[in-house]
Amino acid sequence: MTRNHTGHRVGECHHRAKLTTEQVQAMRAEYIPYVNGLTMLARKYQCSRSTVRDICNYATRATG
Repeated sequence: MTRNHTGHRVGECHHRAKLTTEQVQAMRAEYIPYVNGLTMLARKYQCSRSTVRDICNYATRATG
C-alpha cells in the first residue's frame, strides 16, 4: 500500500481512486497538448476533463 509522507494512502491505493497506475501512465503517454486534447482522454478513461488536466500536469498522482 502506497502512502505519502503523512501516512495517507495515495495513488490507486486511495479509497476514492478511479484510475489504476497503468491507466494514469497510459493517459500521460497519450496526451499531446493541442492535438488530442483533454476531452478525448476524458471520454476514453471515463473521467472529467479537469481530472485529465490535473493528471497530465502532475497536479495529482504525481508519482503515478
